[in-house]
Amino acid sequence: MARERNGVVVSGRRRHKREEPRRRDEEVYAAALRLFTEKGYHATSMQDIAAAVGLYKGSLYHYIGGKEDLLARVFERGMGSLLTEVEAIAADTSLAASRQLRMILRAHVAAVTENREALTVYLHEFRALAGDALSTVSDQRERYRRLVESVVERGVRSGEFGATDVAIATLGVLGMCNWIVQWYRPGGRLGPRQIADHFAELLLRGLYFDPSTSSPAVSPKL
Repeated sequence: MARERNGVVVSGRRRHKREEPRRRDEEVYAAALRLFTEKGYHATSMQDIAAAVGLYKGSLYHYIGGKEDLLARVFERGMGSLLTEVEAIAADTSLAASRQLRMILRAHVAAVTENREALTVYLHEFRALAGDALSTVSDQRERYRRLVESVVERGVRSGEFGATDVAIATLGVLGMCNWIVQWYRPGGRLGPRQIADHFAELLLRGLYFDPSTSSPAVSPKL
């Protein structure tokens, strides 16, 4: 069936031909992500990916440059949107550091639970990259760490947090969130928002500082 677009008739067949490569590209990506998760990046071959989508191995190169390209795409999708969201949170200094940290925890937990396969591969396989791809991912990881650290440091400077080692506190936050890939299952007792809020209470009770005592105090309700 033909349709008119800006005065030009475009047939349904031509539109389908344009959409077919995108659809197949997504199928290849989804198959690679599943196999990387199940078998690991190094144990997954191009032949495995081709077989999973019903293509000859040589035909895969119409859609991807190689296995590393697929891994780089997993990393981009797994972390890119989270980094953008956390950049916006960290930049909003009208918020108390405790509020920023709670928002970061919610964003991070949501990203892990909604993209569990991609984040599993991201956390376990990033060293499989090389050259520019590895440099890009390493820079991305470091950028994210610095954003979280800036929020923890801001809370310490303002007297809101009592952490004695900002770097260790930051790594603790990241480790807590990232470990979710090992145990989270959809439909479990707690949803992502509840998990993030439990994490926030655990962290903030340890980070809040009561100047009248020498030990951290219970945080106020946020």
